[in-house]
Amino acid sequence: MKKSIKILLTIAILGSAINESKAQIDFGTFLEAGVGDANQLLESYFEPAFVGFGFGMNSGWYNTAKPHKFLGFDLSISASAAIVPDAKQFFTFNNSDYENVFFSDGSSVELPTLFGPNLGADDLPQLTFRDILDVDNDGDFREELIRISAPTGLGIDTDFPVNAVPTPMIQLGIGLFKGTEVKLRIIPETLTQSLFGDDDEFGLKVFGIGVMHDIKQWLPASKLLPFDLSLFVGYTNLNATMKLDPDDPTSDQVARFDASAVTAQAVISKKLALFTAFAGLGWAKSDVDFTLEGRYETESSVLVDPIAFNFSNSGLRANVGLRIKLLFLTLTGEYAIQEYNTITGTVGFSFR
Repeated sequence: MKKSIKILLTIAILGSAINESKAQIDFGTFLEAGVGDANQLLESYFEPAFVGFGFGMNSGWYNTAKPHKFLGFDLSISASAAIVPDAKQFFTFNNSDYENVFFSDGSSVELPTLFGPNLGADDLPQLTFRDILDVDNDGDFREELIRISAPTGLGIDTDFPVNAVPTPMIQLGIGLFKGTEVKLRIIPETLTQSLFGDDDEFGLKVFGIGVMHDIKQWLPASKLLPFDLSLFVGYTNLNATMKLDPDDPTSDQVARFDASAVTAQAVISKKLALFTAFAGLGWAKSDVDFTLEGRYETESSVLVDPIAFNFSNSGLRANVGLRIKLLFLTLTGEYAIQEYNTITGTVGFSFR
């Protein structure tokens, strides 16, 4: 079983074509090390991708602290880029952390993560997999079975200004009563299937809801305050599945990606002519799960649903931004300060 995919970027840009020239992952080879070692190795390799995606999901919710008037609305498309810290471009592979795979030229070595540099084969350390099930029937379970180059990174910063995880989003905001606005993020699975593949090849659905409420109206002498002030709470959930071998109708191998993110912030803004400056401060949390499901044949065994890991992050989130409004058109730039600092650009249309 050999299938090289670039899972996270496929999900992040909603099912675009796979670029097999970078970050090729041969899951079958990794599974030769056993389920435990394969999970640990792949979790370390994918960590900045999944963590960054979680941070990006909490971005782009608002561009002002002033909710829409009753039945006012806006429709926007945003693209966030969670900047991967330099320390997350590599991870330390320690032989002592693994049972069936090791680095033969020392006790540890630095390996690139998915968002590390795109190294050539001559620059990548070699990993050795042991013959844990005695494939050659010689009674030696610790001898070398295969040796491969460690996976390389995408090398994104060679083609783009920043090394960052992309997160796109579509959003609708509707004004209700008493200075309250509801924001919705909805992408039905049927839409993504029709755009990016057959029903059994790729599926992605998104649901998010946010509520902004004007708290300035409840303060004494609120009309004298030269700014807008609101509280905001938002939740986003994304589920994606991708068949790893769509050309084989008998294959049940599926990559599954489930992510959720929630944020609660106080938001302040000030409008000056065409410009609105805004800032937020609060708390954010994200959970990302990845599973590899189905039957996978290695040289010595058949494994079922072999890969599953989770990344959870929470902490303070502060952001600043600037919106420009030209009649109904809005252009917004936002910068969020968190573990993976995040840049967001948004274009939309706003009424009332």
